[in-house]
Amino acid sequence: MKENLYTNTQAEAVLNTIFARSSIRAYTDEPLTPEEISTLADAALAAPTAMNRQAQRFFFITDKELINKWEIAVCEVIEKNGPDAMRERMKERSGKVFYNAPLFVAIAVDKSGKYSMCDSGIAVGTLALAAKAMGLDSVILGMPDLAFSGECAGYLRERLGLAENLEFAVGIAIGHAAMDKAPHETDNSHVIYI
Repeated sequence: MKENLYTNTQAEAVLNTIFARSSIRAYTDEPLTPEEISTLADAALAAPTAMNRQAQRFFFITDKELINKWEIAVCEVIEKNGPDAMRERMKERSGKVFYNAPLFVAIAVDKSGKYSMCDSGIAVGTLALAAKAMGLDSVILGMPDLAFSGECAGYLRERLGLAENLEFAVGIAIGHAAMDKAPHETDNSHVIYI
């Protein structure tokens, strides 16, 4: 954890949340409360967007059957078309994509929006930090997109009510951690000061 250089308690709380967050890949079966889900939805909507267009759509999914079907669809696409390294990674993770998280938030964007992917990245980062601040954990996921190139694509689009102009951009699994994991190591050489 980074050394705390700030004395302002609000700044300290925000920075501690940023530095404490890590990608959690195992969750308990404890569901989120309606209040927690509502707060996360508010946080997602508060994320900034280019020109304040707010063009992304947030699908808050707690339906275990849908999440399981989506997970199986991702695994099928990887098994059929994925490179060996990805197939091996899925075996190591026992075919888990959502890691039994009780909530998956899928973010969809308008395909034609120039800054849509940037906006979705901001939103998913906001959700990750909001979850951590609330005592929850998360993992940001791009892999669920693979299901839209497989046989389950039509089912997913219909089940989500995904409009034709929208596509899956990124998602985040959120819940109560069933594992401990330290935040990732940072490399200061990746920062260039000019």
